[in-house]
Amino acid sequence: MVWLWIHLAAWIVLAVVVAVGLLQRSANVKVWAMSARVIYLVSIVTGIVLLLRVWQYNPVGSVIKVLLALGFIAFIEIAFARKQQHKLTSTWLWLVFGCCLVVGIFGLWLAQGRPFVS
Repeated sequence: MVWLWIHLAAWIVLAVVVAVGLLQRSANVKVWAMSARVIYLVSIVTGIVLLLRVWQYNPVGSVIKVLLALGFIAFIEIAFARKQQHKLTSTWLWLVFGCCLVVGIFGLWLAQGRPFVS
């Protein structure tokens, strides 16, 4: 259960870091991008531990969650790169935030509502 809490907290912090990094007006995006990358590491390590536990119950859902999470990380990286080049559009912002929502909902479904439902 501790791994699930760490994973959940890392994704929430990641969502906040990405939101602040992409929505701020200043051009100093590197700090936010590097912070997001450190949080990716925590999320990936805890995700692997959780994947090993969930695999036997739902292998297809686990693969889908991994692919969604990796896609989300890729969208974040592309969005930060576009932000640094001053080419970030509102479409990319909505894509990143929508992807975050989809990954979060799918992760909660895969965990069967845990840690919020006993």
